This record gives sequence, C-alpha cells and structure tokens, in this order.
Amino acid sequence: MTTQDVRLAGAAPPTLSIVIANYNARDLLASCLDSIYANPPSVSFEVIVVDDASRDHSAEMVREQFPQAQLLRNERNLNYGASTNRGVACARGRYLGLLNNDTVVLPGAFDAMLAFLEGCAAAGAVGSRLIHRDGTIQASVKSLPSARSALFGARSVVSRLFPNNRFTRKELLHLAHDMTRPFTAGFVSSASVVIRREVAEQVGGLDERLFYQSDADYCRRIWDAGWEVYYLPSASVVHLEHQGGSMSSWKRRFTGIVEFHRGSYIYFRKHDLRARWHPMHFLAVGGLSARFVVSLLLQLGKELRALGRRARPQRT
Repeated sequence: MTTQDVRLAGAAPPTLSIVIANYNARDLLASCLDSIYANPPSVSFEVIVVDDASRDHSAEMVREQFPQAQLLRNERNLNYGASTNRGVACARGRYLGLLNNDTVVLPGAFDAMLAFLEGCAAAGAVGSRLIHRDGTIQASVKSLPSARSALFGARSVVSRLFPNNRFTRKELLHLAHDMTRPFTAGFVSSASVVIRREVAEQVGGLDERLFYQSDADYCRRIWDAGWEVYYLPSASVVHLEHQGGSMSSWKRRFTGIVEFHRGSYIYFRKHDLRARWHPMHFLAVGGLSARFVVSLLLQLGKELRALGRRARPQRT
C-alpha cells in the first residue's frame, strides 16, 4: 500500500471527484491540472488521472509535478470509455466530474455546477459552457442525435455556411437559448460535466465501444432513467478542441472519422432502431456511408494542403 493509499483510506470521502482520462497529451494535461489547483472548487475534492498507456511520459509528469493527484496507469491502451470508467470506479466523491485533458478550468466553474445540482433536484447531470481560447462559444450542447443531425449538426457544411437557420438552431442549442440562464439539453459534452453519484450508479458506466457519441449515449441513458440533463452557461471551461493525443497525427485524425461514423451507427442501433431488417436501417447505413466518404475526402484535402504548406520553401 502506498503513502497515498494510506492517506485516502483514512480520509472522509470528498464532495467532488474529478476524473481525467489521458493519452499522449502531457503538456495539455499539465495545463489542465494546473488550472484545477489554481482555481479549485471550494468543497473537498480529489483528482484522478487515468493514463491510457501514454508514451510521452505523461504518467511520470503527474507523479513529479502533481503528487496530490491520484494516478492510475493502464498497461495497454484501453481508449477513453474504459479509462474513464476505471477512474469513476475508484472515485469516492458524492459528485463525479468528467474533464478532458485539453481543458483549462476557469474560476468558479466547478462551484457553479455543484451549486446548480444542489438546487435542482431533477438534474442528474450538468455541463459547463465550453469556450475556445479566444472566448468564443463551442457547440457543446446539442439535441440528441437523429437523422436531422447529419444535415444540420455541428460538423455539417450547411451549419458552417448558414449557422442561424432554424434547423441548425434546433440541433446546436447554444444558438437558440438565452446564454445567461441554465436550460435543459439533449446532451452536453463530456469534456466538462458533473454527474450525481446516484445517477452514475443507476445508469452504469460509459459505453466502452464508443469514442464519439459517448456523451450523447450517456446523456440519453440519464434521460431514459428519469433524470434531466442541463447546460450551465455561467460555468466556463476553455476547451482546446482537437489538440489532445487523440488528434495529434494524421493517422489519428482519419481514425477519428471512422470512429465518429461507427459511433453514430452504434448509437442509432442501440437507441432508435434495433431491427436490422427495418427499412430505416438501410436508409441510415446508406446515409452514414455517404457522409463517411465525403468526410474522408474533405479530410484528405486538408491533409494534402497542410503537407503542401510544410513543403513550401520559406521566404528569407
């Protein structure tokens, strides 16, 4: 038993457990942990880092720079869902906070989310506002996935060109709501969310088959269990989107496209249509396949343009 194990065994359970899954994002993880301890919640809390067999010495950095954090290290890469579930299984808090490694916690964020849950008995989970480094709002609160999402979701060409059309506003809820008050959400991003322990125990862990759509699936299960999911604009967290280890190479970016469409199919089969021979199944497969091909071609174009810029001679 380590010194930390002895300390934990004799301590009262904290109010909040913050769980961070990490893969090859040492510097981002260090920044995230710095922000937590610089802007800590006013209640008792613990931080649990689950390192997913990183090769960039992330685990060593945590041990050396943040000995107050509890570190769990996977011997092999288990992916986000399994790593998060492992951290949650070790958590002792009355509330469970899931936080991405590529986030920076701003002052008062966790206190605001905890206060909201304390004051809203129907809420099973609450997500914070996620913002880019420049302060602009990310599309992190959405309706639950549907066929409409493919055409008007955050990744669609229509939404990028015409973000204020009424269909996109029904998908990306931050466009349609008063951003000074909390409101119910189909789902919020698991990059920054706080969940009641009893809700997590009732609905179970994250679906370990999923990377993308994991948060949509989890929030759907919270709704199905009779709880509500909320978005809290007054709690702000900076999200350095796509800068973590999961998107750090061209191979991982192409894998991400595969995982997004695979996750969308799993979500559809799990929640909306279980009969393989239903006509809607063939429509969904056809639509996802077409979208997958288009996404691959667009990403290929981005990678080739980036390669061209790197190969271009620098002017002196």
